[in-house]
Amino acid sequence: MMDGDDGFDIAEVLQNIDEAQVVTLYFPVLATTLLVDTRTDASGPPLVRLVPIAESAQDRFSSLTELRPRLSRPQSITMIPWLRRVESLTVLGVWQHLLARLEDSANGNAIAVRATADACLCELQELERREFAAAINGDEYRTLWSRNGLSGA
Repeated sequence: MMDGDDGFDIAEVLQNIDEAQVVTLYFPVLATTLLVDTRTDASGPPLVRLVPIAESAQDRFSSLTELRPRLSRPQSITMIPWLRRVESLTVLGVWQHLLARLEDSANGNAIAVRATADACLCELQELERREFAAAINGDEYRTLWSRNGLSGA
């Protein structure tokens, strides 16, 4: 994962969070998506959950229908690839912005929704820590060059 300048526009990310009913921040290296559904109904608060990365937009819509069968199809969904470190969510203010959006739509359940969101952030941090450890240890990773393959030239 890189944290360099790759054309990333934080203002656009924040605008998408503000405007979409469903926000998906997907972490390709972690094969995980943070799914945030700000829609509510009489029986439940917004949804915040870690889910596997969807194969397609249609798969994501189908999974939303399974997770929230009482709600109609969302009017808007944004899919944001997050190629940076998990920590950058907080450093760049994205996490705080997302929490504010959730709390605005929490219908009296802000404390519970915040606790769930914070648990998801902790789990993302743990997944990232494990992924880095696997890369360092060589688990499920292969090197491009080996020490034995170096020539003395």
